Amino acid sequence: MIHRHLAIRRGIACVLVALFVCTAFTPIRAQDHGDPGPLVERLLAAMTLEERVGQMFMVSITGEGLTETGAAFLREMTPGAVAMFASNGVTPGPVVRTINAWQRVASQSGADVPLIIAIDHEGGPVTRLADGFTALPWGPALGAMPTERAKQVGEMAATELKAVGIRMNLAPVADVRTPGPNGGPSFMERRAFGPDPARVAGAVAAYVQGLQGAGVIAALKHFPGHGSAGDSHRFLPTVESDRETLDAVDLAPFKAGIEAGADVVMVAHLIVPALDPSETPASLSAPIIQDVLRGELGFEGVVMTDAMDMAALTGFAAPERAAVLAVQAGIDLLATGPHFALSTQLAMRNAVLEAVAAGQIDEARIDDSARRILTLKARYGLLDWSPLDPEKAAENIHKGAHDEALFSIYRDTAALVYDYVSLLPISAEDQRVGLVYPGLFTALAQDCGGYGAPAGQVAYSLYPTGSEIRAAAQLASRVDLVVIFTYDIAEHPRQAELVNSVPQVRSIVVALSSPYDLEQGILPMAYLATFNPARAAFRAACGLLFGQFEAQGVFSLDESAFTVQ
Repeated sequence: MIHRHLAIRRGIACVLVALFVCTAFTPIRAQDHGDPGPLVERLLAAMTLEERVGQMFMVSITGEGLTETGAAFLREMTPGAVAMFASNGVTPGPVVRTINAWQRVASQSGADVPLIIAIDHEGGPVTRLADGFTALPWGPALGAMPTERAKQVGEMAATELKAVGIRMNLAPVADVRTPGPNGGPSFMERRAFGPDPARVAGAVAAYVQGLQGAGVIAALKHFPGHGSAGDSHRFLPTVESDRETLDAVDLAPFKAGIEAGADVVMVAHLIVPALDPSETPASLSAPIIQDVLRGELGFEGVVMTDAMDMAALTGFAAPERAAVLAVQAGIDLLATGPHFALSTQLAMRNAVLEAVAAGQIDEARIDDSARRILTLKARYGLLDWSPLDPEKAAENIHKGAHDEALFSIYRDTAALVYDYVSLLPISAEDQRVGLVYPGLFTALAQDCGGYGAPAGQVAYSLYPTGSEIRAAAQLASRVDLVVIFTYDIAEHPRQAELVNSVPQVRSIVVALSSPYDLEQGILPMAYLATFNPARAAFRAACGLLFGQFEAQGVFSLDESAFTVQ
């Protein structure tokens, strides 16, 4: 086996740190206050090369709890972090029990260094945690709301994650939304904070401050920005933007997040010729990681990969080879992903060890990354670990208080994109109003009906039938105004036909989910966006329509896209 002499190294390390004693006797812990540097250096001196390389991996383990196979893997791998997925638990109690099991093994193995537990907690389409956790605003909603609200959402997310032992959120998404090929939906359509780099930058910075201020590590992703590139889960995309566009658009939110103190940046599996003409994926590119991210942007924290089991990377290099290339390029933390077997993850670590032994990676390079990861753990108090009580987790999440806050947040998020002829606010007393809405969301009729009984209503299926479209047109002939609620027209294109069956002069559209519905061949007289299909957002939309409050959210699109097809 590689480096059998490491037992001797541990003995030497014990002598070097005799004043503090080796981890085999009295664990070195984070009781030291102030500068974590001395503590980190003592830990490094006491760690074997295997343990230091292990710290550079964020692994994945399937299932709730921990099998003996999983425990043996943790003991041998000694990873620095574990990424949680839905298979590991979705409700507070099971999540805590699983994390306790992982941490117990990690805290009693090798150098006895606890794990960073990470999760993708963006919200919306990227949600791992379910019942017992708050469905917080996500995606374009965060870019539309005032920045103090985005910070509040970050704080709420941190409170809930920390309550169950999760201390890194693989968020915020710092990609700027740009239209996909031929003007269609982009890969990041629902996850990016919006199309305006300045607003995305402000929201990213605020979210980072809220999250980290409440004790959970933020990870900016997906550097250097997906732009209009395709889905890296399926293939290796290319970002065609020139350097000027990258600086003005894609890199701006990352700069803001770094200036706000983000401790981690996740690098995407993307080819970005303007930054590295060699067509090497960004996650394996020294020019992008070392020259741009560290050099130009001045980032000094932990650089991690996106999941290395994604097709964008597995189609480029075998997992073991990709691990070596990532470390050579300057990656600190390699996220293996949920689809690699435990044996593959171990093989990736061993490939890095073999590269060190062969002189392909300098051992000082390993120390640099291990030092950054240990420093991050020290800063967040993660070098000490004690189990959480699964029975108290739900109470500590404070879901009730967070649910109550959602209406005020969405009230400040709802955006009036335009109102060409001042149709708003609607007066239910003076105008006959018809409601047209997806039957999936019956709460809309209840919430808007609270401002006065509608003169008529039509509930339609997400793919409207011919009879539903005719019913909407007939309703429009009997009323003064028709409020049409849409839901992701790009995914359900026949909704555009329904909207266009109503005369423009009397139509108001409220986009319940994608604010980009306006790009799908519709042009109502007024257009509002609520961004997330949540009950609190529905209530906010109705209040805005009927003048209970004025719109606070800000959202803008290129008006050249507002053409009826």
